[in-house]
Amino acid sequence: MPFLRTLRADRKRSRGFCIVVAAAILFGASGCQAFKPFQQSMRTRVSAARQWTGNGLDAIRRGSLHEAKSCFNKAHSQLPEDHRIVANLARTHAQEGQYAEAIEQMQRAVDMSHGDPELRIELGEFYLAAGQIDLATEHAEKGISGNHRLASAWLLTGKIKAKQGDQKSAMESYQRALGIDGTREDVQLEIVKTYQRMNQPLRALSAVEQLLEKYPEERQPEVALVAKSTALLQLNQISPAIEVLEFASRRKDASEKIFADLAQAQLRAGRNNQAQETLARAQQSYPNGSLVAELSNRLSSESTRVAALDGIIR
Repeated sequence: MPFLRTLRADRKRSRGFCIVVAAAILFGASGCQAFKPFQQSMRTRVSAARQWTGNGLDAIRRGSLHEAKSCFNKAHSQLPEDHRIVANLARTHAQEGQYAEAIEQMQRAVDMSHGDPELRIELGEFYLAAGQIDLATEHAEKGISGNHRLASAWLLTGKIKAKQGDQKSAMESYQRALGIDGTREDVQLEIVKTYQRMNQPLRALSAVEQLLEKYPEERQPEVALVAKSTALLQLNQISPAIEVLEFASRRKDASEKIFADLAQAQLRAGRNNQAQETLARAQQSYPNGSLVAELSNRLSSESTRVAALDGIIR
């Protein structure tokens, strides 16, 4: 009947009105207060995640990877859906040589970021470091097909070619990357290394010196100084190479490799006493360093053999 339909409609409108009024009271009178704790909580979590991430990045700069991983895990607990934090965790695993974990985490970051191309290329870098060349190639090719001017994809392609022994193709890929972004120092360093592998030390030396000129002396990257010393050694310029490595070894953040390279260069020059002094300095900074221990044992055994031979001759 029309009357009953009207009554039912009135009742529905009445119930609807009550719901609207109740909602207005809840959200109008106290809505800001109701949302305020949530907003404050989100701001607090974002702030905490930002702080922990900053601490983690600082720890990486200091070489404290265990501390960095702890910081990134704490940041992740605050913002579990932030792909940038997950990517930082992946990078920490990679720096520790834990490539299975790094690949797993970076794949998560790629998925969470809806296929960020730069993160995909980083994932390819991890596959390459883990020796999975086919998967690294697949990610490099996807990067290039998605954006032909993606410098990082050409860099990864060059590294793959170099790993396969095709230095000429590697150099072509690096030149493509540098043509896209001429500021990338990682590309410039790969070019230096490729010249060295191609036994072209003069070109390697010229390329690395161009890179080092961009920096004040106290801020020149250690990896570039190592590349310069390698080029000088290839040219049999041992004393200049030793000077470069000695300069690098006097820095507060000098790596174990710098000391090891310096000691080896000094041994090559016949400066055994200086090599022993270098290794003694290295042991103070890296008491558990494998490179230093290996060289110290080698030098000790050689000294023993020389002493024994000297006794026989006498």
